[in-house]
This record gives sequence, C-alpha cells and structure tokens, in this order.
Amino acid sequence: MKQNKFNYLLVIQQNYYNAWEDVSEYEATSTQYPKNARLFHEDKKEYKLLGYPTRVIFRKELNKTQL
Repeated sequence: MKQNKFNYLLVIQQNYYNAWEDVSEYEATSTQYPKNARLFHEDKKEYKLLGYPTRVIFRKELNKTQL
C-alpha cells in the first residue's frame, strides 16, 4: 500500500497566559475531517468547559516514514 507524503492532524489548542499550546491531536484526512469524529467532538466540548480560549487548527506534517 502506498504511503502518503504527509500526515494530517486536527489539533485542539488552548490559550494559557498569552500563548497557544497544543492539548490534543487527532489524525485527520486531507479534507480536514477527523478519522475518529465522535472522540474529537467530545474532547473539544470538554476542553471548552475549562474556561480557557480554545481553537482547532489543521496541521500538515511531512510523513517521517517516507524519508
């Protein structure tokens, strides 16, 4: 099976003391849809309950097994 050149991730970040920090990463497809959507959405709701500003970003990383 052919390996993808990139790994796609949806990352939940929270703002602690004026800096955005990654709190969770979820494997995604190239169309920005999480492979485990139910877990992603449940976790996002829980992080928002903490009261810190929360955002979701899409990250594309080079597949290290491809090198």
